[in-house]
Amino acid sequence: MKLITFPWLRRSGAVLAASALACCFSACSYTNSAEAPVPCNLPQTVSYQFDVLPILKQQCYRCHSADKYKVLSSNTLNMEDFAALKNFSIPANGRNNVSYLVGNIRHDEGFVAMPYDGGKLSDCEIALITAWVDSGAPQN
Repeated sequence: MKLITFPWLRRSGAVLAASALACCFSACSYTNSAEAPVPCNLPQTVSYQFDVLPILKQQCYRCHSADKYKVLSSNTLNMEDFAALKNFSIPANGRNNVSYLVGNIRHDEGFVAMPYDGGKLSDCEIALITAWVDSGAPQN
């Protein structure tokens, strides 16, 4: 009985095996290539005017400004209205004693991940807003 062989199958198998080995060995590394997180130096007192408002303007106002509120008034928070923002920032008004603002920007389970049309805020931005909320969300 003669064994039928296919030379192209041997070549493909060798190429496949070599590729698999290359992938395995390329995953091995003796250096830590992960970037260390940048430390976030929070100010002693977080200022709404100087710390929080610039983040909101840059990251949130494209959907949560007074102009958008006039057009999309249902389920839209107007962050330019400080009283509405403060209400949204109070943990007792949120879920499980977490304010809607903090839960949303941290992408906590049970909250609507914000920004809705973009990526998550940086860890420092989240830390600044959380510290401001924890201090009672003053209009300072």
